[in-house]
Amino acid sequence: MEICPVGEEGYEEFVAFLDAGMRPEGASTQVADDFPVILGADNLAGMIGIRGDAGWIAGLAALTRTFTTTAGPVEVAGLGSVVTHPDHRGQGLSSRLQRAMVERLAAAGTPLAVLWTDQPEIYAGRGFQAAGWEFHLDLGPLASHGSWPPDAGYRPVDGAAAAADLAALYDRHPLRTRRLAGDHAALYGMPGTTIRALVRDGRIEAFACCGKGIDFPGYVAEWAGAAMDVLPLLGRVAAEGLATRALVPAGNERFLERAVAAGAGFAVVPSGLWAVLRPDRLQALCGPVDPGRERDATAWLGEVVAEGEVRPGRLQVAVWGLDSV
Repeated sequence: MEICPVGEEGYEEFVAFLDAGMRPEGASTQVADDFPVILGADNLAGMIGIRGDAGWIAGLAALTRTFTTTAGPVEVAGLGSVVTHPDHRGQGLSSRLQRAMVERLAAAGTPLAVLWTDQPEIYAGRGFQAAGWEFHLDLGPLASHGSWPPDAGYRPVDGAAAAADLAALYDRHPLRTRRLAGDHAALYGMPGTTIRALVRDGRIEAFACCGKGIDFPGYVAEWAGAAMDVLPLLGRVAAEGLATRALVPAGNERFLERAVAAGAGFAVVPSGLWAVLRPDRLQALCGPVDPGRERDATAWLGEVVAEGEVRPGRLQVAVWGLDSV
């Protein structure tokens, strides 16, 4: 059984195969709804699989984007949508697919890859390790703290229709994914994601995306705007019962300080499982790390150490919830 690309003729069948493996019967969204960019038809080059006599038996997708970091722009590949048919599990198919994709990405010069899983021990043997950091903010105290700005309104937002306005606010974040044309509308228009905004004179000044399709339930996966507007907005969505926590990626420590001053608690956790694919590219950007640590993701991205403290690396990367795959 050979690894093969997913062409236009096999795309619909491939996505249906992933959906059957990743979404329970009766789910309110399909897998392509919750991962519209990585599984969009424009990303066929990032999809590979293995076919059996009756169709696809294993699949994997990767999405490469440029991230703004503290050391400049860096290409990062997010790996996800790993599915193996139940009749073919235990045969190493997902490992083969991942190895093939990592080799392809490295050959293309992509320095870093990241994935998210509830089974990190499996991927540790494949070169991925917990690195980086993000904060998970407890919104409960914000729901009853402070007051709503008297000059502002609060309303739901049609994410697809307001994508340009939301993108303009998102792009103010210094550390972020540089989304391509169409990415914003696809992400903000995901079924199951509820968006609320603080508005002044009809203009969206801050927004909060609650959920990522059926993923990240109870989380504000993305937000943007001035802190003085975002904090009361987060309190409002918490009071409305739309979320109990918010993701605060690396680089937003000043915002975190303001939230903590307003009474919010937080936890710090790794931002994902990372693999260094091309240390030479990172060295050209940041300079060398200690000998023997060239492929140690924590040397480049930092890590969460004992008691929730952060040990920085050579660069900071922020992965917003809507960009996770």
